[in-house]
Amino acid sequence: MMISKRLRILSASLFFFLLFILLSGLVHYDFFRGIDYQSMLFIQKIQSLSIDYFFSVLTLLGSSEAVFIFVLAVFLIILISRKRMFLGVFLYILIYPVELMGKLSVYHPKPPVFLNRYIFNFHLPSSYFVSTNYSYPSGHMARTVFLLVIAIFIIRSSFRIGFRTKLPLYSALIAYLFLILISRIYLGEHWFSDCLGALFLGTSVAFFSLVFW
Repeated sequence: MMISKRLRILSASLFFFLLFILLSGLVHYDFFRGIDYQSMLFIQKIQSLSIDYFFSVLTLLGSSEAVFIFVLAVFLIILISRKRMFLGVFLYILIYPVELMGKLSVYHPKPPVFLNRYIFNFHLPSSYFVSTNYSYPSGHMARTVFLLVIAIFIIRSSFRIGFRTKLPLYSALIAYLFLILISRIYLGEHWFSDCLGALFLGTSVAFFSLVFW
């Protein structure tokens, strides 16, 4: 990759990280209280057991365990198809310390328990890695965004995939991201601002990892 392109990607990473920092300050000073509450009520207005199951399964796919498998799969696909190692994909681990700092320092209480719609009576071990009284940002959302940005970059840079195939792939990835966002709010796990901050964080880390492409 040319140095000028690496600099543009690094600049994009810094830009999204600055957005994350700015949003963190707004969240800390309760700027999003009304938006968070109203969006939660709006999304949870329609409830059903089937939707509970669907989004509960979907949230398991954003767990640390599942993401590690997806990241490993991306690494192996690139290694086999392109005969090159892309270790930058493992930089997703940077999300964890930033997530922990946010959930320790940004005053943003979790949604109340009565709003929780998670249907299963178990949690994966990773659910206890970053566990505080605050909810900003959403680790699930950040990790999902990271993977999707990497996936979009790989699809875009592939000469084997035609434009007519790329377009539906992009649409599917964006739709999946939208479902993850809705699931975090619908299940009462996170507020809208938690997901927005995670979107900026995940995008920032993804672009940073692409510097090493």
